[in-house]
Amino acid sequence: MDSVVEDNAHQEKELTSINSPLVTPPSTQKSEDMIQKMSLSAPSSSAFLSTNVPKELLSSVVKVFCIKTEPNHSMPWQMKRQTSSTGSGFVIEGRRIITNAHCIAYHTSVRVRKHGSAQKFVAKVSAVGHPCDLAILTVEDESFWVDLEPLVFGGIPNLQEAVTTVGYPTGGDNICVTKGVVSRVEETYYSHGCARLLAIQVDAAINSGNSGGPALMGGKVVGVCFETLTNAENIGYIIPVPVIEHFLVDVERPAPLRGFCDLGIQVQLMESDVLRRSMGMVAGQTGLLINKVAPLVNTAKLVKRDDVLTEIDGIPVGNDGTIPFRDGERVSFRYQLLRKFVGDKVTLTLLRDKAVVKVDVELGTYPYLCPVQQHDIMPSYIIFAGFVFQILAQPYLHSEWSKDWKKKAPIKMVEHHIYHLKEFEDQEMVVISQILVSDTNVGYSSCSPSLVTSVNNQKIRNLRHLAIVLNEIKSDFEKKSAEIDGADALPSEFLRLELEDGRIVILDVKEAIESSHEILKQQNIPYNMSLDLREEISNQGKKE
Repeated sequence: MDSVVEDNAHQEKELTSINSPLVTPPSTQKSEDMIQKMSLSAPSSSAFLSTNVPKELLSSVVKVFCIKTEPNHSMPWQMKRQTSSTGSGFVIEGRRIITNAHCIAYHTSVRVRKHGSAQKFVAKVSAVGHPCDLAILTVEDESFWVDLEPLVFGGIPNLQEAVTTVGYPTGGDNICVTKGVVSRVEETYYSHGCARLLAIQVDAAINSGNSGGPALMGGKVVGVCFETLTNAENIGYIIPVPVIEHFLVDVERPAPLRGFCDLGIQVQLMESDVLRRSMGMVAGQTGLLINKVAPLVNTAKLVKRDDVLTEIDGIPVGNDGTIPFRDGERVSFRYQLLRKFVGDKVTLTLLRDKAVVKVDVELGTYPYLCPVQQHDIMPSYIIFAGFVFQILAQPYLHSEWSKDWKKKAPIKMVEHHIYHLKEFEDQEMVVISQILVSDTNVGYSSCSPSLVTSVNNQKIRNLRHLAIVLNEIKSDFEKKSAEIDGADALPSEFLRLELEDGRIVILDVKEAIESSHEILKQQNIPYNMSLDLREEISNQGKKE
């Protein structure tokens, strides 16, 4: 797959957000190769660097204490055991504290403590950007802000420049200061948000608890510590200032937080001379071959398959998918999108049928068919006749098959998650995640896990649509039963579920409805569907 660059978040390194046990991404052979390659990097030069940090800068770095309760994606009707974790954060202008999103995901309580203080202050989460793993905290207590000065942002450090990481890592309770050098600056995989964004690799010792702490250079913030490379020593990553500033500006915009832009295209490297000549490219001309365009993005109106992307905003795109960055450095062409927001336009120069075409594309977000992350969102579910229906999403796959889900999960589910795109706006893949066995569903145990395509020959658009269809079947049966004085007098009615692999599930409607309550009682499950779907059904009834 090294000949393909996908404009999504499915090619990742084995990175771990250094404060959250939930967000270790799935491993791949490619990531293992990268670990072996990257572990050969030069030894840390921290022994030769000064570690002096002004006291006023240390005072602006706080320790974050979080109590969280995460959902159980394998049994979506219940939560996991409550846990606690610690992280770091720092004060910026506007009486705000920046930390990592994974530090406060699913929080029930957040408190912060200043350097040199014994008091913890209640903090509120005012904004979260899960794709970029950043969050903003506020503290209402006026006494907290006494003698605190906001840190200011710098730029992107050059290679081999020294940076100082400050935070509260494991191994102690007090503030910790370490030094390292910048090893590389490139687009990388953010394990918490499952996104590919610019990141800075450093050889400073970044450990659990460092998450959210600042990386300083010359008294200014050049990044936020957020994750480390597993199975390697002293390879950590910090979120650079352009990503932080994008998040801060996006928070201030009137529309809801939209995140980072995407063209919604899949492109192929054009390192083959034969491939370039076949597309009409002349000597010295470079670019990327567009293989696929997501049907729901604005790009689809102006860009076609087999177009060659030669420039983005007038910047030449290399055959390897990179653009000039700094002297002697190159980064992914997506770096140009880092400066833009949803609704902004980007100018693409294309080679189409050997003719140069320029188009202005309005940017949006990537239309994932299967959600790659659902932080701070409770999973939706339906239980009917013991069949548990959920949305096919990466958190579910990770919960069921751990970090090796790409190898262990059913191939069709993996294929939908990685390669397929939405065909309509509210499309979801509905999966039978498990079957709570009863006499009603005997003989169908092998149908879990399976993807559902239709109910009674009606195509299912999403989980909400399935809830409405099942509720209509139930209401219709109860209405008929009332009209003829009892369900026993009704002729048998059947419910037909069609699965993507061609198999079908046939249920007796009367038995399915009657057994559902008993199954929930046996399993000690309070409701047959999640709160959001119960509210949807209730609103549907009010409209009728």
